[in-house]
Amino acid sequence: MKRITPILASVALLAFAAAPASAAEQKATGTKESPASRKTETAKPAAQGHPGQGTVNSVDAKAGKVNLTHGPVPTLNWPGMTMDFPVADKQALAKLKPGQKVDFKVVEKAKGQFVIGEIAPAN
Repeated sequence: MKRITPILASVALLAFAAAPASAAEQKATGTKESPASRKTETAKPAAQGHPGQGTVNSVDAKAGKVNLTHGPVPTLNWPGMTMDFPVADKQALAKLKPGQKVDFKVVEKAKGQFVIGEIAPAN
């Protein structure tokens, strides 16, 4: 039995040495992960729009913001609420008036930072 322990330790050491380094270890050592060793994950498109519908409460064209009362946005798991949104295209604000129903798409520009990517009067 004593002879098996060194063999198992050698096998474990070889398995550990063959494992790809974590991103933090790679950064610290300057090594790069090979494409073959990357985990396969479903990538979310960078500018995926999350559709919603709402009512314009106010428009601040100078600041590039619109205040909306919107219904649920299922793709973001948001309930209906009232909030200010920055708008990616300030020119789109010229078509909006308080009380108007709108269709919009919310885009996550950075982690936790949402903007209106598209907004137009509802049909």
